[in-house]
Amino acid sequence: MSKTNHGTVEVTLGDEVFTLKPTLKAMKAIEGRFGGILPAMQSVGTANLSTIAFIVAIGTGVNLAKKDAATPIEEAVFEEGIDSAGAQVIPYLKGFLNPAGKSDAELEAQAESGNE
Repeated sequence: MSKTNHGTVEVTLGDEVFTLKPTLKAMKAIEGRFGGILPAMQSVGTANLSTIAFIVAIGTGVNLAKKDAATPIEEAVFEEGIDSAGAQVIPYLKGFLNPAGKSDAELEAQAESGNE
């Protein structure tokens, strides 16, 4: 997986597929709303519809400054089921914890070879 693709996740809500891309802008929006990636994951774990819809919207680049921009996504999350939708969002959030897309072993091998 290339660095630019690492963390990109497709979330299927009903018949619609949303492609969530990990960007700095998305990460800052998630951190701003939840106080960090881990608190966002915890909020998803509490089966919070608004949290899941927010993350899908931010990940797809929806402009949430527009009134009711997230409403169709909230409806799609509700129809899909919060459990199913939330489970699809977690891998996207996990991608922010390792944006380079490399495992600890790969990073260590790279450091040893001098190719940092």
